Amino acid sequence: MKLKIKKSYKNPSDTFLLKLVGRILENMRKNASFPNPTPTIPEVEKGFIDYQLALNIAGRNDRTLLSAKNDRKADLTGMCAKLADYVTMTSNGDKTMLLSSGFDIAGLKNQPQEMTPIEQLDVEIGPTGQAIVRIKRVPGARIYAFQCTPDPIMPDSQWISETTTERENTFSNLNSIAKYWFRVIAYGRGKQTVTSMLVSRVIQ
Repeated sequence: MKLKIKKSYKNPSDTFLLKLVGRILENMRKNASFPNPTPTIPEVEKGFIDYQLALNIAGRNDRTLLSAKNDRKADLTGMCAKLADYVTMTSNGDKTMLLSSGFDIAGLKNQPQEMTPIEQLDVEIGPTGQAIVRIKRVPGARIYAFQCTPDPIMPDSQWISETTTERENTFSNLNSIAKYWFRVIAYGRGKQTVTSMLVSRVIQ
């Protein structure tokens, strides 16, 4: 049976789309099997960031912000559909190549249990230049990469990344009276990853 990519990127929940696209980006960056992806990985990363930012400020009772979030979500799922077509054509049914893309693959059995999405990211402002970041335990995760970057976020933003097995991390020596964005990436078996939503804070 020829393996195919699941269309799980269509009509997903917000948390599932964050998890899926985060995993795809992690797998597709510098993947020699897919040298000329369409759309490009920087384009997908920008769409991912735009969606995260819109999701971060969207409110259930604000129809304008919610509509803007849904627009960015539609843009991102459209990118996933085009990228899935490219991966399908390039891999020509090769199982290893398909798996290396990070997309969900139909027809595979006995796969490792998928990690659950990171539902909440808490950022507490500490003493001058500090921020404490916490998440709940992610079943199946082996390590967590706690990351932050100064505002504004761009596709080429340089993220400060601190990796730990703990569910909490303290960033120090951040610039005072400056806005930072925070996220966490959980890593599990078989290159599984889930990425949290973005949260911004102004440092003391």
